[in-house]
Amino acid sequence: MVLSGAGMSTAAGIPDFRSPGGLYGTAEQLLGRFTYLGGEAAAARQKAALGRDIKSALTLELFRENPLPYHEMRRGLILGIGAGQWKCSLGHVLPGILAANGKLRMLASQNIDGLDHKVVAEKSKLYNPHGLMSTLVSEPLEHQRRGQADITLCTDPRGPIYRRYVELVKASIKDIYHDRPLRQGRSSHLWPGPGESTPITLAMFGDLLPAKFHRALDTEARLQQYSVKPGSVMFDRPLWSTTADGKPYNVFADMAHADAIFVMGTSLSGLTIDHVAHEAREDQPRVVFDITSSPAESIEKYGEWRATDCLLRGPIDKSTLDVLDRMGWLMQLLHDDYLRHLCLNSLRELRDFVDMHADDAVRAQVGIVDVYLEEEQRRERHFYQNE
Repeated sequence: MVLSGAGMSTAAGIPDFRSPGGLYGTAEQLLGRFTYLGGEAAAARQKAALGRDIKSALTLELFRENPLPYHEMRRGLILGIGAGQWKCSLGHVLPGILAANGKLRMLASQNIDGLDHKVVAEKSKLYNPHGLMSTLVSEPLEHQRRGQADITLCTDPRGPIYRRYVELVKASIKDIYHDRPLRQGRSSHLWPGPGESTPITLAMFGDLLPAKFHRALDTEARLQQYSVKPGSVMFDRPLWSTTADGKPYNVFADMAHADAIFVMGTSLSGLTIDHVAHEAREDQPRVVFDITSSPAESIEKYGEWRATDCLLRGPIDKSTLDVLDRMGWLMQLLHDDYLRHLCLNSLRELRDFVDMHADDAVRAQVGIVDVYLEEEQRRERHFYQNE
């Protein structure tokens, strides 16, 4: 079983939220740029809530009243996902190769960007407890419990409903990070924002809105509240409880059947899903991939670090290559199924590794990697220019 976190996606160039200098910390410095709705008292209350905890923008309680801080904070992520701006790191690819070799029980990914879905073909082996930005939902506005399937507008970011949503975000949501570096939250130069933000409603989807959401559309209008957003889980909403193919799933019951736990790119900072690592049995070794020792320290804090556990400290891409090489799976990586999904930094890392490899058959693949490397350099210039 693989438990993955933000360190996988930051390696792919996606802005982080929780780390120093991440989007949460940056947004705290931009309180005056968020849009507040309602009268003077309502606007003051919303601003005070964000001032106490910037993550209030990611609660359904505030979103129902004012969806704009949520959308302003995540504009760049929404538009980037819609345009396929980001590609996978080598760490993302490892669970896919484990699955191809019959070794993956489940990938429990904390990440909401959906990159895992590009390289793990079996959707029954994908679990996203914190939801996905690449899906679109209408959060329930009335006090009734509704299942994930009942609130999901679409699951394909290439489909017409999500494309319509992306166009609405481009036209309706201002870029509060406009003067920041591209990789620190600013939307690409390709998508300049309007001067002011306007809330996005279900009514804006017109004929694209599925019939089963007409009641939710009426509820939005009647209550003067908002519901439409990406499917990432709000802080005051329950975690997803299904795998990517829609089947009910309990990760804590399933982990009992795993032979080992891989912890990749998550500091185990106190989230519910962290118990996958903390509750491993003595006969379930934990292999930690991280650039710091924080996950190992967390495991020790909440239990014990055992002789059977292993910390692969360093860049996750480097550790992934070492593991694939020693397993005899490196040549599997050098295939279009994986190379076409790799980001620029990972392709550079792979190119250097292949070039220095002792095996002539592996070194002979340098030219193939170079082709993908050159193409990815051109693609990134499209999004980032020379930044």
